[in-house]
Amino acid sequence: MKKEIIIEELERLKGINNFRKLKICNGEILNLSSNDYLGLANDKELREEFYKNYRPKLSSSSSRLIDGSYEEIMELEKRAEQIYGKPCIMFNSGFDANSSLIETFCNKNTLILTDRLNHASIYDGIINSGAEFLRYKHLDMDSLENLLKKYREKYEDILVISETIYSMDGDIADVERLVELKKKYNFSLMIDEAHSYGVYGYGIVHNLSLVEDIDFLVIPLGKGGGSVGAMVICENYIKEYIVNKSRKFIFSTALPPVNSLWNLFILNKMGEFDEKRGKLEFIKNYTLKLLKENGIETDSTTHIISIIIGNNSRIEKIAENMRIKGYLLYPVKEPTVPKGTARFRIGLNPNISIEELETFVKELKYEIDTVF
Repeated sequence: MKKEIIIEELERLKGINNFRKLKICNGEILNLSSNDYLGLANDKELREEFYKNYRPKLSSSSSRLIDGSYEEIMELEKRAEQIYGKPCIMFNSGFDANSSLIETFCNKNTLILTDRLNHASIYDGIINSGAEFLRYKHLDMDSLENLLKKYREKYEDILVISETIYSMDGDIADVERLVELKKKYNFSLMIDEAHSYGVYGYGIVHNLSLVEDIDFLVIPLGKGGGSVGAMVICENYIKEYIVNKSRKFIFSTALPPVNSLWNLFILNKMGEFDEKRGKLEFIKNYTLKLLKENGIETDSTTHIISIIIGNNSRIEKIAENMRIKGYLLYPVKEPTVPKGTARFRIGLNPNISIEELETFVKELKYEIDTVF
């Protein structure tokens, strides 16, 4: 692409208030856009305990098939298998895991039925796979079942994909109903637990004892897990196929041992975070109560609270005003979300105080009421 075309596109993005820039979030600003839902990544006591007991290497220096299947990552996969009851294979990120699974296991003979609001990594995988795909209405199991009724006789290979918690709306999928439909219509099922791992312990699927019913269970660790990487829980034949056929797995340098050991450390301590989870639940309920009292609408029911503002220019102005007042609110703009639904996506964590929440909601209310 020529330089002139690139610059022209950048100027166009600036003109519609959709130009992205990198910014530092310093410690003096209250971060309400973080995915560190349990505060694990910033827990000094946890870090001190970890570094007191471990001194892992900082680079794997190799892909998994060469020299990157070191002791720590193999132990992590083994421990995950003990917890989930099925084999585990690690990817470097949730994005890699989602896109790789779809493009590795699906092709032009596959029909993929995907929730309309599934993550970009899922849609990248769908496009790369060359599979036919249809979107069903967000969280609408009747919409999904209608598509299954219509197309089940035309395709032998159907994959249904859903997340558990959706970060743009802060709502939850009915995983039990998805499993019921799977048993009725005999399709493969892929579930992404990016925003539920940690907050819901080992995840919603694990808590519902449905691991056995999920063909591809993706558990990214960069959010509630306070780390990086993604576990894929699957049958052994699927794991072996990934090792032999997944280009992102085969040709990527493995995560550093320090990350794998930290992931194992958190996995083993997951049962010790009930107090953090309880406080997060309280913070969530209190925030929803404050928003309602101040007339700020949201349909969210989880620790991720979505507040629709409207257009890109308005949300950009409010975000900047809130930053000046000491709050990091990342504006999610078009075309990431549909036109007219630019929104703030508030990520709560147990380290936010009641006083901070009360002041924040008051300031947000003022900005929403005065910025047009």
